[in-house]
Amino acid sequence: MTDKVPVLLTVLVETGNRRWSVSGITPDDQGVPLMCTEPGDFEPVVGETLDEQTSYLRHRLSGVLQRGCDRLWGRQMKPRQIIFVADDGMERSHPTLTRRVADHFVEWMTSPPVAFFVCTGGLVDDAEFTLDRIAGDLDSADQDSLITTLPQLIKALEDRQAWEIAVSNPTA
Repeated sequence: MTDKVPVLLTVLVETGNRRWSVSGITPDDQGVPLMCTEPGDFEPVVGETLDEQTSYLRHRLSGVLQRGCDRLWGRQMKPRQIIFVADDGMERSHPTLTRRVADHFVEWMTSPPVAFFVCTGGLVDDAEFTLDRIAGDLDSADQDSLITTLPQLIKALEDRQAWEIAVSNPTA
């Protein structure tokens, strides 16, 4: 049996157009697009209370992690760390929504561990950006890998052929 390649399982959360994508980052800084949704996937949560939004996103993003792990496994890869990167938009819903969701995953997901960042400047492939850590830890080598590969993954979001498109279930 072949050993699986350990990768950074990376979830991009685009709150502006309310969609997610999940990918891997290999040890040699290559992005591996796995799955994404069409814009509007988070639409059912718009206008809901903070508790309802938090619950919805916890549930939805847990499913994203499962799908990402399944897709990695089929490519002879496995997650060694989970990284969430959200754009600046969550705060427009509720000022504490990002922190509540981030803290949930860092607290409950211990193996592999989780780190949650907000990408200032948004998830735009030609933007200057910085990553602000909201929760969890990521060692400096993995953070360098994330910063190196993130523009590649953001650019890949424009290429529908690079991703498996997830069918959204608006009630899930």
